[in-house]
Amino acid sequence: AVGDLCFHDVYDTYCCHTLSGAVIEPGPLLDLIPDAIERGAPLHTPVTKDQFSILTKNRSLDIPELVIPMKNHGNYIVRLGHVVKWLGEQAEELGVEIYPGYAASEVLFHEDGSVKGVATNDV
Repeated sequence: AVGDLCFHDVYDTYCCHTLSGAVIEPGPLLDLIPDAIERGAPLHTPVTKDQFSILTKNRSLDIPELVIPMKNHGNYIVRLGHVVKWLGEQAEELGVEIYPGYAASEVLFHEDGSVKGVATNDV
């Protein structure tokens, strides 16, 4: 048995520090959670076109795909904060305890070396 699992996050909401957008391949997520789409995974914007450009102050210069090969067909454009929030909700449904706002400061061990828990900073 795996035992209890908890996750500590220094921020008060476990997705607030993940602001970037990204293009993600859904395969690994679907391997982990096969019914992720049905569970509402935030995969709403499929990639429809690959384009890479260098932006200057006054114009943009398109870079040919031959120079930077990008093949994002089948992938999704996401906001990582939404993905992290959704993954946290899935983890909580499985019994993972998430403690946002309480960073772990040290791991505590039993005498036999197994993990007993964590200590947090003063609140």
